This record gives sequence, C-alpha cells and structure tokens, in this order.
Amino acid sequence: MNKKKIQKWNLAFMAVCTMVGVLLGLTLIYIVKGQFNFSVLLGALTASAILIIINVIKVHLKKDRTPETDERTVKNLLKFYVYSSHIFLGLLFVALGIITLVGIENISITYLWILIIAYLWISGIGALVVSRR
Repeated sequence: MNKKKIQKWNLAFMAVCTMVGVLLGLTLIYIVKGQFNFSVLLGALTASAILIIINVIKVHLKKDRTPETDERTVKNLLKFYVYSSHIFLGLLFVALGIITLVGIENISITYLWILIIAYLWISGIGALVVSRR
C-alpha cells in the first residue's frame, strides 16, 4: 500500500493500538491481582471510538490534494511552542521563588496537576489559533 494512504489512518491505528495495550494491561492486572477494572476498559473504548470517528470524518472530508500545513505553519507552531514553554517555565520558577519566600513548604499535588493541565490547554488552544493563521 502507498505510504500516503497509510498515513491518513494514523489516528485509527493509534486507537487500535491503545485498545490492545489496555487489554494487555488489564489482562496482566487480572492475572496478578485477580481484579478486572471495567471503568478503564469503558474509558479506553470511548476514547478509541472518538478517535476512530474523528479519523473517518477527517479522511472523508478532505478531497483535494493540497497539504494541510506548509513550512510557514510548521515554523510558526514550533516558534509558538518554544516561546510558550519558556514563558511557562519562567513563570513557574518565579512562582516557586515567591512561594519559597512566603514560607510555604508543602504544595499539594492537585495544584501541580492543575498547573500542568492549564499549560496543556493554553498551549493547545494557542497552537490551534497559530495553525489557522
């Protein structure tokens, strides 16, 4: 098969591989602990189904031969990710310094996860905006 035809179905392939990995992991956990977690299986099935549906829609909507991104878009996305990650790390170090000066010695893991998820959301939305320009 042609490499271009295979590349169109990357999301679906990733979804299938994810399901295989989840099934292997759940089988291992069942063998070791004797427990089978249905919530993990249902979550993986949902995520895989969403990825496959997105991939099918994406493949069937694009009919022309124009590339989705050009060199300028890739360069702009790379610049955005470099600047956003450096700004985030800089703000994180400043916040860490302020927290240390105030005298707080313990930070909840929940706050750290909130910061990480906020960074991922901001960088993802920013990348979407940059890629559309």
